[in-house]
Amino acid sequence: MTGSAFTAAEAAFVLREPIKQIKKALDAGPIQAKLIPKAGGTIRAVEWADLVYLFAVRALRDELTPKARNEFYHALQQAPVDEAREVRFGHLSIAIGDFKAELQRRTRELAELAEKIEFRSNGEAVLKGSGVEVHRIAALLAGGMSPEDICKDYPSLSPAAVAVAKAYADAHPKPGRPYPATTAKRALSGAGLEALDEVLEAE
Repeated sequence: MTGSAFTAAEAAFVLREPIKQIKKALDAGPIQAKLIPKAGGTIRAVEWADLVYLFAVRALRDELTPKARNEFYHALQQAPVDEAREVRFGHLSIAIGDFKAELQRRTRELAELAEKIEFRSNGEAVLKGSGVEVHRIAALLAGGMSPEDICKDYPSLSPAAVAVAKAYADAHPKPGRPYPATTAKRALSGAGLEALDEVLEAE
């Protein structure tokens, strides 16, 4: 995994942590995030060793002092993380083999999500075979619609496809204006013309 870079949202997906917690960890240090170009600007990203550090310190949060965490981080930066089974620093040694194995499984999940997505010419991410925007589906879920209700309004989707869309959207947040939290069909059936206008403007 050497050379891989993960955005805060991707790291949150892999670590099963809220993105706010990841951003807080990056602000607090000792991780030195790097800036990568994204959507016309730059965003912070972390490397594989940083993921291993974040995963390990959460598992060992009651066992490592702030000083030990700092020493562990810097030892990880010097270690051949892809090959190492343990990292030594001071009088301590931390086995990282199991942490890496679990992280590798989760990063494979992230890569497998990407294989189920394609992009329109404008860069919009859609589910392969359906053409439905993943961030539209995520917005509907956030607005309270169930996967079953979404599938009724989008017959080309299955509950599994809805889950893929949500997971991908979580790991790759959409910049700019969000999608509305209802469908045109439901806006027509009872939400009123103002809600329908909002949905149609986003089409």
